[in-house]
Amino acid sequence: MVQYIDGVCAERGEPAGAFHYAGCGRSDVGPALLVRQPERVTAAVLCGVPAGDVDPVGIAAPVIAMAGVYDADVAIADVAALAHGAPDGRLVVLERVGGPAPLEAPELVAAELVRLAPTPGFATIAERTDAGMAVRRAVLGDAHVDRATAAATDLTREFQQFITDYAWGGIWTRPGLDRRARSMITLTALVARGHHEELAMHPRAARTNGLSPDEIRELLLQTAIYCGVPDANTAFRIAKQTLEG
Repeated sequence: MVQYIDGVCAERGEPAGAFHYAGCGRSDVGPALLVRQPERVTAAVLCGVPAGDVDPVGIAAPVIAMAGVYDADVAIADVAALAHGAPDGRLVVLERVGGPAPLEAPELVAAELVRLAPTPGFATIAERTDAGMAVRRAVLGDAHVDRATAAATDLTREFQQFITDYAWGGIWTRPGLDRRARSMITLTALVARGHHEELAMHPRAARTNGLSPDEIRELLLQTAIYCGVPDANTAFRIAKQTLEG
């Protein structure tokens, strides 16, 4: 399979290197590829592959083990064993799927693979996570992040990881906008959606990112026009409590 992929890359004039993989079935070459040539696979979605077909411990790449509720060929428990045995594995159960997921639900398989893949600019997901944590601490402060991390439970720990990976690592690290601009967007979005608890964190974060109190006032005044006076009124109250104590 690797030779085939390298051949396709050569025909297209593209460099051959690591790739993301999705496949299914007991005869699929993907599981063996993950174990035998881990340097070539950066992320994988394995559909309907039970743990007995591959040693999960040997899978270095982040992997999603996907199972269909109505799949008669493999039990969800067997697929779950693969997800839970892999160092960086996760189980996804598809409610309306009974056959090969890449055929019955290709958009779901593709979406999960994209979520696993490293963000452009980072060679690995671990690099993205580290960068996200660094930005999260720089913007919100060590004390806030330490409290959030310490308060994480078995129920919320994966969500905290998700925030660091995707919000801070996947978006706030991108070069297209500076942190000042991202703070303005974030404040506006939180006012518009009425997310008041989350909004309380971001006036101070906006100050950290270079916005002056006058600029925050002007931003909130404009939200009164485009988001609504009651929303802006609440936002001003929250900003006053946050910035003036």
